[in-house]
Amino acid sequence: MPVTDAQMMWLRGYLAGELEEVRRVNSQVTAPGAAAGIGALVYAAFVVAARRKFTPRWTRDEVTRYVARVRDVLSERPDGLDPPVAEQELRSALGEKFTTHPGAKSRGRAQFILLNALVQSLGLDDAGVADLLNHARGIADSLLAGSSGRPGSAGR
Repeated sequence: MPVTDAQMMWLRGYLAGELEEVRRVNSQVTAPGAAAGIGALVYAAFVVAARRKFTPRWTRDEVTRYVARVRDVLSERPDGLDPPVAEQELRSALGEKFTTHPGAKSRGRAQFILLNALVQSLGLDDAGVADLLNHARGIADSLLAGSSGRPGSAGR
């Protein structure tokens, strides 16, 4: 099943800080069977945003510093972002290969938190967020259709 318009509206609302929009479509996004679509959309948007932020060149130190800055912003919730998981997810999104991966819940949490931080640090306005999400939707739909293989291949 492809990404739905409600899932797009939900993630756009979240990234724009429009809580009313998020609440309005929340029941559609959290309905049974909807998790794969929103998960693929968040993952794809995270990969696209990470690559826009860090490519063409990046270093491990740069990723580590970025995650540390995000954690500083989340200082009232220090357990909100697991640094090793966040760093691995960013490096994976940037093309580094790993033989082991954290659990799906930890990866998803890191991607979700970092996606918001990446959108903020890229300074995306409404049109920029729409462009990012439209690009991500195409990737997510391919992932959901099984045409891209392992989720780590998005956007390559």
